[in-house]
Amino acid sequence: MRIKAGLGASGLKDAYDAGKEAAGAAVAELNGEKPALVLVFTMPHYDMNRLLSGVRLVTGSTPLAGSTTAGEIIRGRYMGFGAGVTVTVLTAGDYRFGIASASHIRGDLNSAGQEIARNSKAEAGPSPYSAMILMADCLAGDLQQLFYGAYKIAGPGTAIVGGAASDEMQFKETFVFHNDKSVEQGGVAVWIASEKPLNAVTRHGWNPVGVPLLVTRAEGTEIMELGGRPAAIAYEEQIGISPGQLTPENFWDTSMYYPFGIMQMDGSNIIRVARNKKPNGSLLIQACVPPPGSAVQVMEGSADSILSVVEEVGHEAIAGNPDTGVILAFSCAMRPKIMKDRTPEEAERLQAAAGNAAVCGMYCCGEFARTVGTLGTHNATLTVLAL
Repeated sequence: MRIKAGLGASGLKDAYDAGKEAAGAAVAELNGEKPALVLVFTMPHYDMNRLLSGVRLVTGSTPLAGSTTAGEIIRGRYMGFGAGVTVTVLTAGDYRFGIASASHIRGDLNSAGQEIARNSKAEAGPSPYSAMILMADCLAGDLQQLFYGAYKIAGPGTAIVGGAASDEMQFKETFVFHNDKSVEQGGVAVWIASEKPLNAVTRHGWNPVGVPLLVTRAEGTEIMELGGRPAAIAYEEQIGISPGQLTPENFWDTSMYYPFGIMQMDGSNIIRVARNKKPNGSLLIQACVPPPGSAVQVMEGSADSILSVVEEVGHEAIAGNPDTGVILAFSCAMRPKIMKDRTPEEAERLQAAAGNAAVCGMYCCGEFARTVGTLGTHNATLTVLAL
């Protein structure tokens, strides 16, 4: 059976009323069919408990997952900062869903990833194929460690997609949701048990401009050295400016156009964004650093280049699952910084490529998708899953 999706949105100011309105609109689109999964993506300014109460008034005890965001996507529409909340309800179709969460995961990310993957898998039950949606607090630390933990349980046969929760890029406090609870400093996993293969599709549209550099020292979420030299000096040379010209205050305005690409064996690059420069010359990377010993290149992109991959992503997702009823999309909050007033095009193009399948999703602060090897965390990237 083809999965069916109902989508609803609300911009009401009261959290309870907004949740109820968005959920009501979503459930109405199912025309009386029972939802099996609820996904909630919302701006961070609501009272989350009231918001979830409003949603659950409509959806009842149907399993629910979601997160705060840096913008939402709903059927070709981009909802920017402060726009409100979206609710997606899915029928079971050929799938079975299981959800698990863990709070206060900082400092124990690997174990937390294993826990939520194992528990969500057990709830969904055995199946020949599977996928997992992974969401987590973007401030929890090196989220690659969370991914490693989840991957230990999921294995290479499970498609993993998702993103790090955002608070509209304030980097103060983000939340993920599990049923009627807003999970503090946590992670949530949705296991999808399937009778057919499921694949994540990931593209970014960034192109290399720098020479390869070896990461010689990295700690936590910082790159300390590149090629045995202070990371900031090596980085500034690669983008053609004088060492020290970028300060902690003006760094982001330039670095967003020049992320790093971690070079992979197949010639692809996994994107990492340097979010800030520290006084000691190290670079603060969003969510997860390139591992010491890895080779990186400075990349560059434009609105044209990063939008050019959107149709390819949508078409490949549909081709891999001809009975697609919904495409779940996770795009980086930094992409709108590059796309500017063309940001709505990303949602529009993806929906056009998806045809009759409903597109929904969020803008996040780091994306999850296993591509090559065991690295599964990305920045400035678009990743989708077709169900």
